[in-house]
Amino acid sequence: MIRVTIDVGGTFTDCLVLDESGEIHEFKSETVPADPAAGLIRVLEKASAHFGLSLTQFMANVGLLIAHGTTLSTNALLTGKTARVGMLTTDGFRDTIQFRRGYKNVRTSRFNLFVPPYRALVPRHLRLPVRERVLHDGEVLIPLREEDIHAAIAKLKEARVEAVAICFLHSYASPEHELRTLEICRREMPGTYVTASHEVLPVFREGERFSTTVVSAAVGPITEAYLGALTAKIGTLGFKGNFYLVQGGGLVQTMEESIRRAVSLIGSGPAAAPSGAIRLGECVGATNLFSVDMGGTSFDVCLIQNGVIPTTDFNWVGEELVAMKMVDVASIGAGGGSIASIDSLGLLRVGPQSAGADPGPACYGKGGTRPTVTDADLVLGYVPADYFLGGEILLRRELAEKAILSVAEPLGLDVSAAAQAIFTTVNSLMAD
Repeated sequence: MIRVTIDVGGTFTDCLVLDESGEIHEFKSETVPADPAAGLIRVLEKASAHFGLSLTQFMANVGLLIAHGTTLSTNALLTGKTARVGMLTTDGFRDTIQFRRGYKNVRTSRFNLFVPPYRALVPRHLRLPVRERVLHDGEVLIPLREEDIHAAIAKLKEARVEAVAICFLHSYASPEHELRTLEICRREMPGTYVTASHEVLPVFREGERFSTTVVSAAVGPITEAYLGALTAKIGTLGFKGNFYLVQGGGLVQTMEESIRRAVSLIGSGPAAAPSGAIRLGECVGATNLFSVDMGGTSFDVCLIQNGVIPTTDFNWVGEELVAMKMVDVASIGAGGGSIASIDSLGLLRVGPQSAGADPGPACYGKGGTRPTVTDADLVLGYVPADYFLGGEILLRRELAEKAILSVAEPLGLDVSAAAQAIFTTVNSLMAD
């Protein structure tokens, strides 16, 4: 049985194949931002060619496929390209996701007195009340009024929502009301993504539970479409093995579970690296480690103490609070594709914007004109021009120099000195 694991990054897609003799083979291809599944298929084609097999023959021999690094959900949240969400909630608690117990995003607005009010993923007119009430011990205080559910569904249909989040008080103690509402919504709203808080995050503290459930609903349709297309593609290639995805907590789960709890895929990119770091540490007898992952888009660091992977259940993704347990990873926008620029004070900045895989760094010759870390590395001689991606991409030094000139001139430096400044700046960011 052949085992395959794939990491879909923002710039490159990596693949490791463990063959039947126990030997590991490595493959790499460019990510296709517009269609991540296409990039995944492309790297599988490389792997199959290495073994002298057609892609169909290769996939027929794959017994286990693990994919991780899915940035689709995170990017959708950060760019605002989420589904139109409606919410059914206990009467009197429609504003819970707006109040969020007074929380501010501690990374962007803790000390900002002028931060604009938080705009919830679900506008108030789509947060619809349902008369019902369950107490903290599971006792039903107010029976579920199904007529409220039907009335709410009619309004959500009229608003053409793409997803529905069901968030009732104390559903972690007794989910019967949410289960019944889930059943009615899925029956009367076919084709709409519907989820409920008891299956996303069955814990007390309704603020965190409601917020996480709404986020899961917001990214659910795009996750379902992506995974559906991916499984259809690999299915037509003859794959009949087990398919798992890495979740943000570092564990693996089935495709069905990933669709049902779409929010669990947030943070899956860097989540698996600490496990690999612990395994490497065991080989040299070390248990206190730094797991460091520098890719084309980001730089991710995890501090491992006594061989234990740190986790947190209080996470900010943009301005959204996600209370799922995730590997505690510090990430900054400092990768090979990070763009260098001059800020309003005339100082050099590197990142967090990235050239990504398309168009990529200027030296790719694919239309990129802004200087990146890779361009600086090429000018300084750290990256070979004729053996990038195994020689598949021939880097053009003259294009890199032309791009770097745009920051060199304002700084009063020549191209080589500006490239060194970019190199030093990004290294300082990573060291911090």
